[in-house]
Amino acid sequence: MNKFREKRIVPNIIPSTPQGPITVQYTTEHGIDCGVTLNASETKDQPGIAFRAMNSRKLHTLVMFDPDTPKPASPYLANYRNWVVEDIPGDKFYKGYVVSSFAPPNPPFGSEPHRIIFLIYQQPRDDKLQESFDDTKRTNFQVDAFVRKRNLIGPIAGTFMYVRY
Repeated sequence: MNKFREKRIVPNIIPSTPQGPITVQYTTEHGIDCGVTLNASETKDQPGIAFRAMNSRKLHTLVMFDPDTPKPASPYLANYRNWVVEDIPGDKFYKGYVVSSFAPPNPPFGSEPHRIIFLIYQQPRDDKLQESFDDTKRTNFQVDAFVRKRNLIGPIAGTFMYVRY
């Protein structure tokens, strides 16, 4: 998880390093390595997600976002909200509630590769959140405000990748 500090994701984008990894699987047989670079064409489909829940009785939230929108040198629309899934029981990702549907990474032609960050948080209570987003407005998503509003704990797991046009 040192890559989060090496690439200045911590402390510039999130305040603390995830406690463990997330397995993000696109079309490869194995999950992506933290910090790998993929082409946008390789990330157009919703990936498989796996993580180890610290407490299998708790609910969890996945947040996937792009802090480099529209360009890493000028991210004035950051963060772009790619995907949010809440109320994931334990590590059973497939049973979560989608509050913001999957939107594939889409860096513009000529842009430097964008960082795409995946984080898992533990929800504080057993009550389900299920508050949907307006998917027509995905830019300027404030991850820290989202985490505070929902009193989320963590991140308990995370990974990131670079995506190029």
